[in-house]
Amino acid sequence: MILIHSDVSYVPKITKTILIMKRFLVLLPLLTMLSACVSNVKPNPNILRVGISPNSPPLIYKTDGKIVGVEASFAKEVSEKLNRKLVFVEVPWPKQMEYLENDKTDIIMSGMTVTPTREYRVNFTKPYMLSGLTPLFRRSDYAASGLVQSIIRQQNSTIGTVKDTTGEIFAKDAYPKATVLVYKSKDDAVAALKSGRINMMIHDATQVWWIASNNEAELVAFPEIINTEPLAWAISKSNMELLEQVNAILDQMKNDGSGEKILKNWFPDTY
Repeated sequence: MILIHSDVSYVPKITKTILIMKRFLVLLPLLTMLSACVSNVKPNPNILRVGISPNSPPLIYKTDGKIVGVEASFAKEVSEKLNRKLVFVEVPWPKQMEYLENDKTDIIMSGMTVTPTREYRVNFTKPYMLSGLTPLFRRSDYAASGLVQSIIRQQNSTIGTVKDTTGEIFAKDAYPKATVLVYKSKDDAVAALKSGRINMMIHDATQVWWIASNNEAELVAFPEIINTEPLAWAISKSNMELLEQVNAILDQMKNDGSGEKILKNWFPDTY
């Protein structure tokens, strides 16, 4: 047996390094065993852990401490059909895919748009609805000829978007001459619009319409989407079984009309 003195303060630098390496080598088998135990822990098959960022009404949000919205309604239906207990896991939006990849959630149901870049990291289910982006204006500051002209005239204006969203990418591509300001949250972007720091905000249409409906005196939203984006749920690349199960549930909900019923409840003018 090799005994290593606990006090290495008196040992020359090179000898210190050797002793530290020996300590590490002694501990390495234990660390490896512990690491294996953690990595091999499987999620509870009776629980469906749904990753959400509950700040996007009407898709997913909190009211009186309760998770509600389009995604919440779908999550309840999916969990019941899978016969698994529904558990919402609140995750900051930029961390959603990281949580999924690290097996902290089973599925992301939080208004996620399907993009080619995201498809490299996760598998998407069949889309549950088609959405897109739309602009939001101050009611006192859009073209008298209508909202279409309001969109066109923003080429050299200041446009607000939300960080790490498809709206940010779209605004920068569609308005190369404009000044695009990127905000941490949609609330920050809306505040900037109200105060006049930006002339137009581009964001997810479902959320823009919700914002406009809650600020009718100040804000007005374009009533149609200016591009088309499928919304779907993200599942880990390593969980093909769940992907197939959820896709089968989506087909069933499409055929029996229960999916349309959920959408119509939240978007009465669209469905």
